[in-house]
Amino acid sequence: MSSPGQRLALYATVGSFARAATAGLPPAIILGVLAAGGSASDGSLLIASVTAVAGIMGPLAGAVVDRLEQPRRGYLLAVVVLAAATAALAIGIGSWPPALLVLIAGLAGLFHPMLTGAWSAQVRRIAPEVAAPRAYAVDAATYNVGEILGPALVGIAYVYDAATPGAASLELVTILYLCAGLALLFVAVPHRTSTVPPDPLHHALRGLSIFWHSVPLRRTTIISTVAFVGFAGFVISAPLLGEDLAGDAGTGALLLAVAAVGALMGSLAYARRPIRRFGPGTVVVLSTFGLGLIMVLLALSPSYWVAVPIALLLGVTNAPQLTSVMQVRDREAPTHLRSLVFVAAASLKTGAFALGSLLAAALVTWGWRPLLLSSAAIEIGAVALGLILASKGWPRRTSKSAV
Repeated sequence: MSSPGQRLALYATVGSFARAATAGLPPAIILGVLAAGGSASDGSLLIASVTAVAGIMGPLAGAVVDRLEQPRRGYLLAVVVLAAATAALAIGIGSWPPALLVLIAGLAGLFHPMLTGAWSAQVRRIAPEVAAPRAYAVDAATYNVGEILGPALVGIAYVYDAATPGAASLELVTILYLCAGLALLFVAVPHRTSTVPPDPLHHALRGLSIFWHSVPLRRTTIISTVAFVGFAGFVISAPLLGEDLAGDAGTGALLLAVAAVGALMGSLAYARRPIRRFGPGTVVVLSTFGLGLIMVLLALSPSYWVAVPIALLLGVTNAPQLTSVMQVRDREAPTHLRSLVFVAAASLKTGAFALGSLLAAALVTWGWRPLLLSSAAIEIGAVALGLILASKGWPRRTSKSAV
């Protein structure tokens, strides 16, 4: 039988490839549309189609995963559909009707939650012996690795493939999904046991009320969800920043990889030395506020090479936020609703990204600097909103969990 460390490594391999694909898909769509002669607004609408469907269907996907006797089959199906949809976008952007492309993007969004929150929900099942802070620091690192690989490969493809840069970028995303599927064949995802039978589906969906009744979960979910509206502005403004300051939109996609390098550095540091002075909820508050301030600095960048270290700092600050959010979910989620809680929370963030993409489509005509300043305001506003809606003045039940 494999060791806990080996099982965690296999889990991380699947997560890294899958999240590289999901992180690379938005900039690949933007670059693909630009290469085909479209605008960033057109690309933003396709991204919104992916993320809006993912946000709406996420809770249902989580409830379904909790009911699969062999969850790995569900994950394999998701990988195949996502790879096929991405390949279709690579072929169709610039030649197929926009309505068909939106439909394909929506199909990708239908299975998107399986490789984000639903996969995070499996880490403690695949390696239950690993302590939660370390397990979720590793899980956060898979997002970071993915956010390095995805945008970097997409940006490199756009820069060096002069013939069909948009298609090449999306083809790389397709390959990353297929690599995730191949790695998944070697992961032993535990079967659902008869000792913990799931509630009826409609009862499980009622369990979503935990997001309100658990004050720590309510606070972190509000903050991380609203903050992701602002993060969409950073993703969409990056290619425009690169085009303006470095003369090539592909270098802007590479800036996303720089931010992910910083996030990986932060995650590895957090795994070795977790923040113990503050509870995870407090870390979410402080790190999100810091992200807003750093986005202001990025919006004021006079050159691309000044933007690079700022993007690195943005990633370092994002790492403890993501890890702490997952710790709160792990602590507050009932055992029989783990996948539902993780996927529902992740889907709220995905839906927020869709909203952010639509807002960016409206604001991008002003330029990338105003877009980033708007994103910074949203990050800071997320903290204020979370603290207000989870304050003593709002109905709540007593929670023994420390913030």
